[in-house]
Amino acid sequence: MTYIRVILFNEWKREKEMKILLSKGSIAETALLMLLSLSAVASMTALVNATAAIKNPTVYINGSGSVKLTWKSGKSQIYSSDAYANLGGLDTVTIIPTHGWHINDTYIDGNSQEILDEDGFSLINVKAKNMISVTFVENNGIDDVDLGSNVEAYPDPAVGLIFYNVLAEGFVTAYTIGLEPPDAISESWDIQTDAIFDQSVKVLLVLTFDDLGGVDPTGLKMWTTEVELARSDVNLDGIVDGDDVSDVANANPSELGDPNWEPRLDLNDDLVIDDLDVNIVNNYIGEPVWEDITFEVVIDYDLELVYVYGVTDHLSIFHVH
Repeated sequence: MTYIRVILFNEWKREKEMKILLSKGSIAETALLMLLSLSAVASMTALVNATAAIKNPTVYINGSGSVKLTWKSGKSQIYSSDAYANLGGLDTVTIIPTHGWHINDTYIDGNSQEILDEDGFSLINVKAKNMISVTFVENNGIDDVDLGSNVEAYPDPAVGLIFYNVLAEGFVTAYTIGLEPPDAISESWDIQTDAIFDQSVKVLLVLTFDDLGGVDPTGLKMWTTEVELARSDVNLDGIVDGDDVSDVANANPSELGDPNWEPRLDLNDDLVIDDLDVNIVNNYIGEPVWEDITFEVVIDYDLELVYVYGVTDHLSIFHVH
């Protein structure tokens, strides 16, 4: 008798051994057994591939954010663009928007998922799915402020706040304004919140290398002021003095449409320049307009971004120079 040993390999590297007993007069039976063995290998490979396809989700991302997949093995991977995740046993999908963005919609295999928190949340015990689709959109100038410590709020991709101790939740708003202080690198931001907090707040302004126009980022400073105080510096020289009073007084009285009327001199925005506007400027004579609140400057040369941090106990207008 002759023994032939046939070893089958599948994609998990497990071996199965078949021993085929052959006699001198069973050539036809031998050929049939070999064909059956090859067919078994092909069927097993197809089964492995089909199983792998079921457990390998495809991630689609629209907007700025990331999707973290965690498998039952404990391994995890973060994707920030469309990708094919080639590990099986999916367990958790964590959706994380970039600062200044929020989650707009989430689908798994075409089924809409409830958004538990626009600032990021996880879907637990998710079965292996073929398609995960997430859309992120920009916050467009407003973000919620939760109750607690170290609460982050990003009303815009270029503006962020970290509250050390929020006593009552609310919202924070930020919008660019047409105020260009002396030596400003980029536009000024008016940042306000109705959340109640104590202790200081860390402010973040994000600049691109293009914003800097060749200026050395290591020397950047963050400055803050109050809206009314800043507007009282009508000639934008950084000082509220008699020159500012004179500019407003010379346009008093005037209203929209008159030759002497200018928006920058109408401090209370009532479309009339009168004694009320003159009094506003008089109230701030001698006060410094801008306060240096710089905390640190972080430069990301790979992304060509500069993160300028400041610390303050009040919020209003911020700019960098």
